[in-house]
Amino acid sequence: KLPSGFVAPWGPSDLWYPPWMEGRWHVSAVLVNFSAPLGLKYVSNGGSDLKTAKKTMIEQRKRLGIPVEYDLRFIRTKRGNVVEDRLFNAATRLNAYANRTVVRNVEYAEVTESTKAENVKRGDAPEDPLLSITVYFKGLLQKVFVTGFVCEQDPAEQGGAWRSCASSRTLFAAPGAGTNPLAVDEEVLTEYTREPSGNGVQGRVRQIGFLNANDQAFFEVFNKAVTIAEYSLTLTPVSSEVEGPAAVAASVASAPQLA
Repeated sequence: KLPSGFVAPWGPSDLWYPPWMEGRWHVSAVLVNFSAPLGLKYVSNGGSDLKTAKKTMIEQRKRLGIPVEYDLRFIRTKRGNVVEDRLFNAATRLNAYANRTVVRNVEYAEVTESTKAENVKRGDAPEDPLLSITVYFKGLLQKVFVTGFVCEQDPAEQGGAWRSCASSRTLFAAPGAGTNPLAVDEEVLTEYTREPSGNGVQGRVRQIGFLNANDQAFFEVFNKAVTIAEYSLTLTPVSSEVEGPAAVAASVASAPQLA
């Protein structure tokens, strides 16, 4: 597992994608494998609810081989680096996997070392993407923190494949419900390879779930993966662009603010 906080102060401030990833892409994503390497016990909240764990496994395996369609967008910052448009991508992906519109609002969240002011200090624009976002649903919200990342790219003569590893921590909360937030740790391994024609991109994604340190079973598994989901992606360029991140956030219904 990538160490939490693995963002070198002298290195990139975000995952920088190759120039050919800039723009909007239509994605067809297929779940090709879902496994629980340490057993069913750790799939749901450290084994506190085996019924939910079994349901999760059944639901995931029903999705095997079924394409899910959505769009992703990658934008160029003021300094000229290509980065993920997290506001747009989070909303489109969540809505696609829910098979309906569930996201009411999404906005960037300022945290230490990833603020609008820090963007400006580095030479980027205040509106360029930050590392953390808050997503609002009806009666629920989730806050996603990117806690570490690394990336690499093969030489062009070897195909130029781009790979990354990004760690995140997601907090799920239901304001007013009187329950504690649920924390989920995840690591996403991504590989993008440009097709020789230049008209598309093939991707592979491995989504690895870990128990959070607050989980009652954490010390039974420590930093070993408890779930692994593997996807095959086909990305096709979209000729026309849509509104920027601010317009995407403004186009959905207003949501309650964080306390």
